[in-house]
Amino acid sequence: MRLNIGDKVRFLNEAIEGIVTRILSNERVEITTTEGFTQTAAEQHLVKVEFTMEEKVVEPEEQSGKQETAGVSSREKNPDAKAIYRPPFIPSLKNDETIYAAFVLKDERIPLTSDIEFTLINNCSYSIVYSLSKKKSDLRSGVAAGLLKSRTEQFIGTFSQDELHTFDGFTIEFLFFEENDFVPRPPAEKHISITSSDFIAEEYWETLKGRDERILLMPLHMIHAEKEVSVKKLLDRYQKKEEEDKARSELFSKGSKNKMKPRKFVLLSKEKVVDLHIEELVKDHASMSNAQIISYQLNFFHFEMDQAILNKLNKIIFIHGVGQGVLKSAIKEELKKFPNIRYREASSEKFGYGATEVEFI
Repeated sequence: MRLNIGDKVRFLNEAIEGIVTRILSNERVEITTTEGFTQTAAEQHLVKVEFTMEEKVVEPEEQSGKQETAGVSSREKNPDAKAIYRPPFIPSLKNDETIYAAFVLKDERIPLTSDIEFTLINNCSYSIVYSLSKKKSDLRSGVAAGLLKSRTEQFIGTFSQDELHTFDGFTIEFLFFEENDFVPRPPAEKHISITSSDFIAEEYWETLKGRDERILLMPLHMIHAEKEVSVKKLLDRYQKKEEEDKARSELFSKGSKNKMKPRKFVLLSKEKVVDLHIEELVKDHASMSNAQIISYQLNFFHFEMDQAILNKLNKIIFIHGVGQGVLKSAIKEELKKFPNIRYREASSEKFGYGATEVEFI
């Protein structure tokens, strides 16, 4: 049985009736009861009640009142004014060129069991084509895909916390484009996982201006945090190194009788130390949220790792500090994705207890 918005239904095991006000993912629907409460249930636990001639089905457009502002949000508006319609996130965010995943609890009073609403937010100047899937070991299960224009958002669905335990998080892939001429950007991919503990850790939550509920706002991709690699500088550097190696080889091949004057060579450093403290990366970071700071630091970490690989460094040390260990844990998770490296705690004598050493093998 497939239910539609406006259908009158009754719970199979409870004396409760209501109207279907929203179609959710995974064959679940949202019901507004005759008492005005909102509940979520699987369709298999409901039975449709046939309407009498005197009953009138109120169309969603009649109940919802004013239509949403075009281009602000793709979230479906709840027809019942007392239901859980939430305003779009975009007006509450600064123009920070970031793509976010926003998670909101249906009921904050029960953070470990409440269903969770998932919204994808494109708060950058590019339009994006996205695909979102559940990760199950080496397999994927599609959840949603589509086009998300600049400064818009898309409601993905409502998930129970029991359901979140059945897979290994979400994988989201992005393609960037604009209708007019634009500088191409490489595709991006991000994996995120949600656990019950995320909803009880106060430091992970955001309270946005003009909104009462707490929001778990996870940055997925920040545009302006990334630095472009100068290919010309890299090529010039490698060419200079090849010339030095050639000159050195010619010098030693002529043996000890060679009366040539010794030549000076510039040895390229094979190690690098990178300080990821936000005050070392951004001059004015007072207006940045904790989530934006972590996202900026991780993007800078990836940039430095790419540079280290291109420059064939032997070792790179990231100073991340101690704090609550959020950045340190995030860096270690990202390092697991890099092949041919070893990482460990850096020397405590030089860097204290807040640094990670990465060795390329």
